[in-house]
Amino acid sequence: MGVPDIADAIPQPLPDLTETLESAAIAAGREILAVRAAGAKISIKSDSTPVTQADRSAEALVLERLTAQFPAVPIVAEEMAEDGKCPSCAQASYFLVDALDGTGEFIAGRNEFTVNIALIRDFKPVAGVVYAPALGRIWTGAGRQARVADVTPEGEIVERKIIQTRKRPKTPVALVSLSHREPETQAWIDDRIPDHETTHVGSSLKFCLLAEGKADVYPRLVCLKQWDIAAGDAVLRAAGGVTLGLDGEPLKYGVDNSDFGCGRFICWGEAPEPVTTEPAPV
Repeated sequence: MGVPDIADAIPQPLPDLTETLESAAIAAGREILAVRAAGAKISIKSDSTPVTQADRSAEALVLERLTAQFPAVPIVAEEMAEDGKCPSCAQASYFLVDALDGTGEFIAGRNEFTVNIALIRDFKPVAGVVYAPALGRIWTGAGRQARVADVTPEGEIVERKIIQTRKRPKTPVALVSLSHREPETQAWIDDRIPDHETTHVGSSLKFCLLAEGKADVYPRLVCLKQWDIAAGDAVLRAAGGVTLGLDGEPLKYGVDNSDFGCGRFICWGEAPEPVTTEPAPV
């Protein structure tokens, strides 16, 4: 996409970058809550999924802020893609934005929706912010450090602390979608982790629970879009977790011909032991 090296395009260190992303996410969250208070109107997109003016206005706000701060860095966002304004792939450094993840939860009046902003570099999410405006909670990840904090009604970040994933307990907690019942995903959990507890969670908050050490595995055996998961994946990786494809390799972003889709994946708080194909010794 003709993007300069990220060190030139984004002069701030990653921890400073996340402050910019946090500010944009909090502003978008304020816009989403204002739309909810006024009553959101719903329409249906070409892929048969719902969209509201909260999705579009929050995304426009995030794009404006990122473009003002980082004019040399491309942005890929959900509603941009719907409008045909995104390329089919982006191998260089770029932002991935889902300004309202969990639209179904938002429409249903639940609080489990998030603002997701991630920076992708070398096929990986290297920094990300997940903000749950209705919960007043924000998670950030950059490099090898992940943090969680509360956000006051005035938009001030308080009570920030470092978070890490946990070692897998004897009875792991498996996370599944709150709104989408997926028989294949449940079958995978029952087969691979027979002794488990299940928690239903909406939006990218599943990544955040793994990052905080409150859960252990999140399988998703349906194809999503990369903007759905990039920010949460950045937080999870920074907290010590991993997101793997079904081939056991770390999930990649912006690959050729992907159209920003992502294959089926498994998120782990504690990475599983690698599977060997070598024969056992005789």
